[in-house]
Amino acid sequence: MAMKLLRVRLENIFAYRDADFDLSGTSPNQNIVLIWGRNGMGKTSFLNAMKLLFTGHDKTEFRRVGFPVVSLSGLQYVLGDGSRWTGIINREARRRALTLGEPVTAQIIVSWMDNAGESVIATRWWTAEAENYETGVTVERRGERKTGAVAQEILEDTIPSDLVKFFFFDGEDIKSLAESSGSYQTDFNRLLQITFLEDLSRELVALSGDRKRSGLESNLRHALDEAQANLAKAKSLQVTAREAIEEIDAQLGIDGIELRRVQIRRANLSSGASEAQRKVLEDQLKVEQKRLDDITDQIVRDLPKDAPILANLNLVDKALEEIAARMTHGGSAESAFANSVSERLRDWIAEGCPALSDSETIKLSAFLSDRMRGLLHVDGSGGLFSNVSLAVLERIFGRFESWGVAGETLRSARGRMLIEAYRHSKVVQEITRSLFNLEVGANSNADEFRAVSNKLIELEEGIAKQNQMKGQWSSRLAEAGLAETKWAAEVKRLEESQDQVSQAARDSRFVLKAAKALNEISERVKRATRAELEVLLNDKFRLIIQHPLIERIALDEGYVLTFYERRGKAIGRTSLSSGMKQLAATALLWAMKDSAGSDLPVIIDTPLGRIDRENQEHLLRAYYPALSHQVIILPTNAEIDERKLGLLTDKVAKHYRIRNDSGDAASVEDKPLVEI
Repeated sequence: MAMKLLRVRLENIFAYRDADFDLSGTSPNQNIVLIWGRNGMGKTSFLNAMKLLFTGHDKTEFRRVGFPVVSLSGLQYVLGDGSRWTGIINREARRRALTLGEPVTAQIIVSWMDNAGESVIATRWWTAEAENYETGVTVERRGERKTGAVAQEILEDTIPSDLVKFFFFDGEDIKSLAESSGSYQTDFNRLLQITFLEDLSRELVALSGDRKRSGLESNLRHALDEAQANLAKAKSLQVTAREAIEEIDAQLGIDGIELRRVQIRRANLSSGASEAQRKVLEDQLKVEQKRLDDITDQIVRDLPKDAPILANLNLVDKALEEIAARMTHGGSAESAFANSVSERLRDWIAEGCPALSDSETIKLSAFLSDRMRGLLHVDGSGGLFSNVSLAVLERIFGRFESWGVAGETLRSARGRMLIEAYRHSKVVQEITRSLFNLEVGANSNADEFRAVSNKLIELEEGIAKQNQMKGQWSSRLAEAGLAETKWAAEVKRLEESQDQVSQAARDSRFVLKAAKALNEISERVKRATRAELEVLLNDKFRLIIQHPLIERIALDEGYVLTFYERRGKAIGRTSLSSGMKQLAATALLWAMKDSAGSDLPVIIDTPLGRIDRENQEHLLRAYYPALSHQVIILPTNAEIDERKLGLLTDKVAKHYRIRNDSGDAASVEDKPLVEI
């Protein structure tokens, strides 16, 4: 029994506030549902929501948006990045929640009948509050409710996340399959279900390694484990570095386009002044800027140490008086005697009167010292410099005396330096303004030219920073590559160092032989499958298009398409139109689905975008009715008009029309966009 979608409900997701699609009415005779909508109404939102249910957004590849493509962080993908991407939560619902200070929940709820005929309901949700969010997934089946990793595993078993793009797709985007140079090989092998032999072979190779390690001595096994851990670390770092470089390259592509646009706008705003006029002013600016820099350096070097003194020369005079008085009193014999006795007096009292406390000893010492100084007519205070030695006072006096004598001269010189610096800064400003006016011309352009110039500087600095980061990641990538080579060689050396005649080594060699045999069988299966697929591809291609130039399409081992004319000469893919490539890719997907015996529903947005009228009719008659047991098409009324609808009417089980007056409040009604 084939998987059949029953119901899709979208709440606060992309363009939808609340929409409910009943898809249960499809049957073998009426297998098509048409979900109509004009451009920007919500057709692509429906497609992306269905993809997102099965893929989630944990992997970087599912968070790539825009053109050129850029990879967003999880937070940017859910809440938007402010420019290229508005996020997955409906904008109007999020604005209302932010205004009210409340959380908002977006969810995709899809139910289907699985291959065993059992009902399954899957829900993926996001709850955002301010600039944070939580997300989760649940699956209800057989009366049991699973969440988290278990729920995601059920979804992965239903439609592998890497293969969702082959069942839910935009008709115009799939032309990349016809332009591929082998990048889809792994995905196509999985779609055709011919990877099981390769998977088994890899398991046997891993088992061989385990058997070999089991026979190693303990110290050798430890060294091998460490070497393999370092090898895995080097490989992981390369993956991280490549993803970082890829994101930087995408950002550089975006910024490069914007830089060229801003440069063109700045050039358009320029007055077209002569190069000679500009050079004269630029040379003057260099001279004046050099003078300003020299004076500024001198001010920075000399002014800080002099400024406090030169600003307070009256305090210098007072300090000189204090120092002179201290030196006069401190240098007499009576003063020297009083100081000498005062320094020893406390110890003498403590020695002669041990019964006194410390505080009493201090008070008595101070009292006797004051009386002694009074009798000797010596001033005991010493003023501001009472605790400074005479030798130090002499040096301080010399410095203060030089300030006192030359202070006014120094202050005048420093003032002249500041005035000179100010004068040169004004000249620099004036020349800069003249250059600006010369560049802009009309005053009406000045503000915009200034804004554009600032934007240009911002972009150039941003690009320089991005290139610096790219250089750092490139260095890490190169280092990781060298480390991988080093540790791979070490792993090989350690494995070969064990005695090869051991039982473990014999077991390992036997398992490797089995893996080799499986690989050979796998290659034969692939060749046979590709041959069958090539026949199907050409059959499907002839059903949807009759082209006088293309006689045959060939597939190589990477599923790269080569087109041949009637005389057997290859046709360059670049010479084919986008519409022709879209038709070839459509035939390829159809052939693969039939070859794999897939029983999954198909969702197609923009089904007929680049295709001419005659071939549109071929698709409507032969392709969509036979593509799958359940086909959901998302057209505009320009793609399928009243006449074309007549070709499909007998196969259509249900019509939905998307309404979205504000752009952020999509809903649906049960009616087509054109008259039936």
